[in-house]
Amino acid sequence: MNVSVKCRDAGEGSLSYFLVVLLIAACTGAIALSGLGTRISDWIGYAVCVAAGGGDESKCHSPADLVMQPTCTVELAVDGYTGTVEALIFSVGRDWAFMRTTSIDPRTGERVVRITGIRGSSIGVGTGLGIGLNGGNLVNIGADASVGANLRLGNGDAWEFTGPDADEQADALRRDLVEQYTIDEVKNNGGLLGYIGGNIYDAFAGPDIPEANIRRHETEIDAFASLDAGLSIGWPAPSGRHRKPDRSTEPEGRHRKPTLQDRLPDSRGTDSVSPNLRAWVAVDGNEKLVVEENERTGETTTTMMLRGETNYGEQHVVGGNQGQVTSMGAMSLTTDRDGRLTKVTLAQTHVVNGRATVTTTTVPITTEQQRRDAADYLSGAVPIAGTAARNLSLTWDDMAPTQDPGPDAHPFLRNIFQNGMTSRVDYAHRRNDASYGASIKLGLQLGANLAISTTDRSAQNAQYLGAPTSDGRRLYKDLKACR
Repeated sequence: MNVSVKCRDAGEGSLSYFLVVLLIAACTGAIALSGLGTRISDWIGYAVCVAAGGGDESKCHSPADLVMQPTCTVELAVDGYTGTVEALIFSVGRDWAFMRTTSIDPRTGERVVRITGIRGSSIGVGTGLGIGLNGGNLVNIGADASVGANLRLGNGDAWEFTGPDADEQADALRRDLVEQYTIDEVKNNGGLLGYIGGNIYDAFAGPDIPEANIRRHETEIDAFASLDAGLSIGWPAPSGRHRKPDRSTEPEGRHRKPTLQDRLPDSRGTDSVSPNLRAWVAVDGNEKLVVEENERTGETTTTMMLRGETNYGEQHVVGGNQGQVTSMGAMSLTTDRDGRLTKVTLAQTHVVNGRATVTTTTVPITTEQQRRDAADYLSGAVPIAGTAARNLSLTWDDMAPTQDPGPDAHPFLRNIFQNGMTSRVDYAHRRNDASYGASIKLGLQLGANLAISTTDRSAQNAQYLGAPTSDGRRLYKDLKACR
């Protein structure tokens, strides 16, 4: 009797043990399939990191932080060409620009290279005093004082590339775009012979431009004032020990190709040859509206920019101090196919000489209440004036809160703090401008000029705002992927 009882108890114990093991295995499998195990491991790693760092959370990334990492731009290169004719107090111009941007999403590792081609036309009014002959890096003689304002309209297309050969595809498209724009200008401005010849060449030897992913439309108002005086004639400057560092001695960007301006002689002189005396200062105020329509996703992004800029410099014998100070606020509103607001992006750009700092906050809009809150805060009672005021404030306020604004703050500001994805990126910034032509200004003006501008940025350091902490803070943390 006792033996049989023991055997029955032993059998029940084995069955219970088996069921417990099966339950543990099932729970473990469920955790593994749900990803909870990885998240638990990540949180444990975060706690260990904080403890090892003496409680410094800024150097550690929790799973909640990693979700807040935004897409960032790591490289930017723009080549612009502007032709202008001035007569009396009026001016007309045409411009072309080719922009290449590279962005990375740290959460997925996806790298996107975008090529944008833009063509624009402008009309303006202005006046000034002076006379000048401009030969870019070869010769500059004269003195000039000018004020004026321009209205510009532009249209363009953009293409995006991903994958291991994205750079090669983007570079090939850019070359084709330059060729196609040149052909189009010959057809449009070369008279009958140019029209016939350009169309024949385009049909048989012109590049095949793929259908664009994004359509772009621009409207721009610009007001400016400038003073410029100098003399620069001579032989190319050497690259040896006598050459002082300046913007034109910086290395080219990783993907930037030599431009026409790079190939022209540089007359800024040596220590003993070539007179080179020049000083200039220019102040510029600009308001710009850009609409981009993404035909693939159905999204439309409307960006309003407000920019103030000062350029200044002096040269004597060799390259001297050259500077640029720019502050820009930009606000982008993204809507879906049905016209519903889905995202607000706020950006602040500060450029001081060779460094640019860009702070960008993207705020997701997912509910009707959030849409009403965003419209109320960004526009107010007077939509246009309210928008301009918000952009102006972005030139000094980056709108990337690191402290909880409190329960009484506007709901949109609370949404920024709770859900905004913010990056702050420092770039090495290189800009070079040159002008070719001649003009005379005696109140009325007469002249023609071709301006060439190149801008390059490459990310040197980047941070992002981590998730809100229990004590109402958001800390800047290293964004390693954005370099």
